[in-house]
Amino acid sequence: MTTSAIPGYGTLLKMGDGGGPETFTTIVEVTELNLPELTLKTEDATSHDSGGWEEVIGTLLSGGEISGKVNWRATNATHDETTGLLSAILNRTKKNWKMVLPGSIKTFAFAGLLTKFKGLAPVDGKLEAEFTIKISAAVTVS
Repeated sequence: MTTSAIPGYGTLLKMGDGGGPETFTTIVEVTELNLPELTLKTEDATSHDSGGWEEVIGTLLSGGEISGKVNWRATNATHDETTGLLSAILNRTKKNWKMVLPGSIKTFAFAGLLTKFKGLAPVDGKLEAEFTIKISAAVTVS
């Protein structure tokens, strides 16, 4: 049987500018991305007439966090402290984000705060940065 697996290569992370209409710019040189971890919180709703089995109901959905890495280009507009990733964390700005899977087969859209930016400068290697975005509100999948 031939696989139908889809390569992750070509997945894009885009950051909105907050304008109307909003423009999304692709973050350059992303080397690693984790998709949103969607979770449903539950509440125990077991009662005396539940037949001896635990019953739960779904309450709040959470998009969790996404994380990733970039080849850090400190002066690039999508990475710098004026309009890029550094700007988003330094200014505590909630941004609109889109993760677009290869060939636009699916898009995850959400608002979130950049909560971590960690630059790496190894002696024998390239400048990199790790980042984390905490999702705030709904994740739309299209």
